[in-house]
Amino acid sequence: MTTSEKIGEKSVPRGGFRPRRRVRRLPLYFALAFATLYSLYPLLAVALDGMDLNLAALFAQNRLVLIGDVPFSQGVFTFNPIAYIDALTFNAFPARVMNSLVIGGIAVATALLVGIPVSYALSRLDVKGKEAISFVLLALRTVSPFAVVVPLYIFFNKINLWDTYPGVALAELLLVLTVVVWMVKGFFADIPKQIYDAAAVSGATEGQIFRRVALPMVIQGIVITAIFGFILVWNEYLISVIMTGPFTKPVSVGVWSGLGATNKTPDFVDLEAAGTLAFLPAAVVMLAIRRYLAKGFSLGTAR
Repeated sequence: MTTSEKIGEKSVPRGGFRPRRRVRRLPLYFALAFATLYSLYPLLAVALDGMDLNLAALFAQNRLVLIGDVPFSQGVFTFNPIAYIDALTFNAFPARVMNSLVIGGIAVATALLVGIPVSYALSRLDVKGKEAISFVLLALRTVSPFAVVVPLYIFFNKINLWDTYPGVALAELLLVLTVVVWMVKGFFADIPKQIYDAAAVSGATEGQIFRRVALPMVIQGIVITAIFGFILVWNEYLISVIMTGPFTKPVSVGVWSGLGATNKTPDFVDLEAAGTLAFLPAAVVMLAIRRYLAKGFSLGTAR
């Protein structure tokens, strides 16, 4: 039997099994499609409702609805982007966006200033009790904001930090600091030990190793961590709604309290348009850095 005949005999069962494998995977494909549509439907509904286009009308038998005995069209095939234009034009929305940028910038900068040295120490140095410190930092992520936001509100009111940028940023550190420490710790732990040893043999002090060797090697990871931390602060609601007032209200709170002009009562279309505009930057950034986030959360766990 020739080689070509052997190849021909082997190729038949392989080709025959491929359609069977695809048939067996059909339930998986249907499940993935259903999960995707189920997850995206609320986002699409909010975005399209902001254009006054109602997705629910697609499933309605009658496209006319009665509101107070007055017939209204559900407007399936027409849309109006005026709500998006209003959100970008009115002063309230840009002001809320600016508040979120300032609060997020202060919170992330403070978290990096504190978290990077702590991450290096937990990853590199033989610190006494670092296992317990790492556990406490991780356990803080499980604490509900409800348990700490009310005491913070009372304390910050007494020291005049409520409804101020520094006060809100300090409160947001509860959310972002532990994330910064754990992610940057993973990037530091990914540096080969031989690089640290070579720098030490060359006579570099621990501070020089940190500044001149380790820090430049993880700068990309630090940038990714900063972006992720900023998105966490951008989307945060509970701490912001309690710790902010009319002066520092961020976009996450403003979406629910109204982002229209002061002389215009906001309706659901305005709120949904503003919510879509507030959600899009976070979604785009998270999709762009998703693989780096997985790397940051997984590295260094074995050390």
